[in-house]
Amino acid sequence: MNAYDRQLLARAMEGAANAILITDRRGRIEWANSAFLRISGYDLSELIGRTPALLKSGRQDRDFYKNLWNTVLDGRPWQGELLERARDGSFYQVNQVITPLLDDQGRITHFIAIQHSFTQADQERSRMRFEAYHDALTELPNRRLFLERLDQAIHEAAGGEVPVTVMFVDLDRFKPVNDNLGHAHGDKLLQAVAGRLKSGVRRSDLVARLSGDEFVVLLQGPLDDDDLARLAAGINRRIARPFHLDGNTNRISASIGIARHPGHGADSKTLLAAADQAMYRVKALGGNGFRIALDG
Repeated sequence: MNAYDRQLLARAMEGAANAILITDRRGRIEWANSAFLRISGYDLSELIGRTPALLKSGRQDRDFYKNLWNTVLDGRPWQGELLERARDGSFYQVNQVITPLLDDQGRITHFIAIQHSFTQADQERSRMRFEAYHDALTELPNRRLFLERLDQAIHEAAGGEVPVTVMFVDLDRFKPVNDNLGHAHGDKLLQAVAGRLKSGVRRSDLVARLSGDEFVVLLQGPLDDDDLARLAAGINRRIARPFHLDGNTNRISASIGIARHPGHGADSKTLLAAADQAMYRVKALGGNGFRIALDG
């Protein structure tokens, strides 16, 4: 192997996404890549000369490790799942392959362990799912998640279970804020609005951002006109309070349209459209209010 190949191999091992650990024949650590240091929480200086026993979680018994060592000392690769303990005391699960490295005479000189972290994979899947179903700016559920939850709620309601109501919330006078103070300031205002909306509804209600300055609330449960009026009026009061951001005072309000299943729509598209139409009737009257679909 020439110098270039050795450098390429070294870079590949160091940059690998999987954790890699190399020990001598007695199991003393000689090298670990960055991925191994990240997942274990140790610095390389804390690992050199130690054995992987410092990672033991206590969840694997002596027979487990006896079988592992008998396999690799016999010159055969070992593969299995391990629950390890990181430097901070937390646990992480890996699928590990340990391969004996042999010299020209076939004698074992080192062992190389390559780990695939289930914990990291699960975290990555969770992150990707969150991003797919949530608005990047406000971290509220996005249109996709809202419609899925609304479809599910309507399906349950059709079976005689929990009634469904939708509130369509559109901000009044938001565009001048965006135009005069810039999109970065407008984004902060939207984040603040999201916080007030979440604090203005029940824990069981779902607040989502559809797009721009449009928000929706999914309410489940028996709610009469007085209940809905109290909830909507509460949201109007919260949004109408001044927002103090970056030395600026912003005064906006909200127009809210309300629609019930099945009276105002038997499916999610029709129900949302009814709430949207009711919201525009509020807009036409000057905003900062609410209206139930087809009411009045």
